[in-house]
Amino acid sequence: MTEDKPYLSWPGADERLVVEEMIRDPDSKHWEECNEFVKQRVYVKAKNIPSDFREEIIQEAMYKVAKYLPEFQFHCAFRTWLNPLITHSIIDMYRRLRKEREFTVFLGEPSHEDDSEDEPFPGSEAKSTEEIFMIHEELRNTLAALSEYANVHSNSTRNSLIIRMVIFEGHTHAETAKAVGCNPPVVSYIVREAQRYAREKMEHKQP
Repeated sequence: MTEDKPYLSWPGADERLVVEEMIRDPDSKHWEECNEFVKQRVYVKAKNIPSDFREEIIQEAMYKVAKYLPEFQFHCAFRTWLNPLITHSIIDMYRRLRKEREFTVFLGEPSHEDDSEDEPFPGSEAKSTEEIFMIHEELRNTLAALSEYANVHSNSTRNSLIIRMVIFEGHTHAETAKAVGCNPPVVSYIVREAQRYAREKMEHKQP
């Protein structure tokens, strides 16, 4: 069984040697084995996410592995250390896709979907190519409008950070306010006005 699925036994008993080789040699075969391990964990943990997005999760998780691996101190098993990186990458994708759904709501499309955490994207696989294209086109236009709002008002750098943290990354207003150095009501105002600005821009684009 493990011979057919080497990721089940990877990295084996000599994980310290495996990690040291991965850090030393970016072309080591262990990177491929690590990628396979991450891939299998993503496909198990992210069943409700469309397959195209799972590939992005794998790439993001592997980026984090490459970035943080030199800091690994062997206080736990290597696989145990990998699991939170994989989980956080999946959570980031969940947040991104939930934000995309929220965009369609504030753009005027009513949502009748259940917000259950167990099935956050019902029906996502059933969308036609045309529907997916239209949704992505709306998102691109909305992103452009939000960016435009941030740039045409004072404190554009702060506003851009607020919009990114709240709308795209799913942070709370309190978390964002602390990060950018302002009060939560300011964050609420910026987000509300940015959404209103984007909504009006999108309405003007309609025939």
